[in-house]
Amino acid sequence: MPATINTTAGNLSINSVALNNAFGAWRLTGDTLAQLWLPATQRGSDVIIPGVSGVKARPRRDTVTTKSLRMLIYGDVDRTGAAAANYVTGLRANIEYLRANVVAPPGTSAGTRSATLTLPDASTLVEDVHVIGMELGEMRLDGLWAKAVIEISIPSGRFQ
Repeated sequence: MPATINTTAGNLSINSVALNNAFGAWRLTGDTLAQLWLPATQRGSDVIIPGVSGVKARPRRDTVTTKSLRMLIYGDVDRTGAAAANYVTGLRANIEYLRANVVAPPGTSAGTRSATLTLPDASTLVEDVHVIGMELGEMRLDGLWAKAVIEISIPSGRFQ
């Protein structure tokens, strides 16, 4: 379990589940949260006018933006901080908790979940997001930790 959780870029909660778990069951890695500060992807393109140099400029608009949230999931403690009797069982339980409460489709008409981005100054930005899925990567064979990526799609384009 990490001794400290780096929250210099804040925290992100999806469906009220903090992705930097306070007890160290899972955490976002690297500059994952800083990418949520970036502007939205834009849609639109210029028009080519035949026989004329250049293009006719067209306006751009914010559109859906997809982000990859890299994280580590640990097996030594659960989401409440209780020690796991077995690291492999604990890791599996933490992965299943994230799958059930963050990743699985919520069944709402829009299929979105509420996400709250807490900035370092404690201000918050709230947006609805689609959680597209979770991929597991490298895993310690003893169950101590696993790398994962949660893909989200922000229909409005960005947290604002």
